[in-house]
Amino acid sequence: PTRVSVGSMLLLAAALVVGLLPTTPQQSHVLGRRPLMGTAASAFLGAALPASADVKVDPKAVKSTKSGVKYVVVKEGKCPIADPTGLAGSCLPEPGQFAVIDYTGFLPSGDVFDTTEKKGGKALVFKIGSNQVIKGLDDLVQEMLPGEEVQALVPASLAYGSKGVCTEGGECLIPPDSNLKYFVRFKKTALVPA
Repeated sequence: PTRVSVGSMLLLAAALVVGLLPTTPQQSHVLGRRPLMGTAASAFLGAALPASADVKVDPKAVKSTKSGVKYVVVKEGKCPIADPTGLAGSCLPEPGQFAVIDYTGFLPSGDVFDTTEKKGGKALVFKIGSNQVIKGLDDLVQEMLPGEEVQALVPASLAYGSKGVCTEGGECLIPPDSNLKYFVRFKKTALVPA
């Protein structure tokens, strides 16, 4: 099983803060785990960063859900025109409503393990608060506005935990204790599955 040290988590969080993680799923091949760790380590050691990382990111831009998912908003969302204040319940999703999202999940290595973004792919629709997705995604979506896009770091405890996603033969799509990166685009909420 793959173990992620506290140091690796801190480096990943730092990379998230300074904008080194890909901002869209199509860019995922650009930065794998080893280059990410090296670049993040360079940032901590004061070495020059690549031109793409020269953009200053306010550390206050990194948000956290109550459960511990760290995320950065890549694209701001907003309430729908029909409910600009959110009073009709179409802004922030609530348990019992259905969330409609596009997402791409990345292993610590940077490899994609699942996505709705592939050609012809359909958005994921799930009932919030009913254990239909991993806890980290459920919690994250409840803090997003329609149209919002985020890069998130979901700790193993809020993803697949110490079991991972493995066959009886021991092969694992998601190794045990893996902290996962996600690109999530929150499309909308619905009272019934869309």
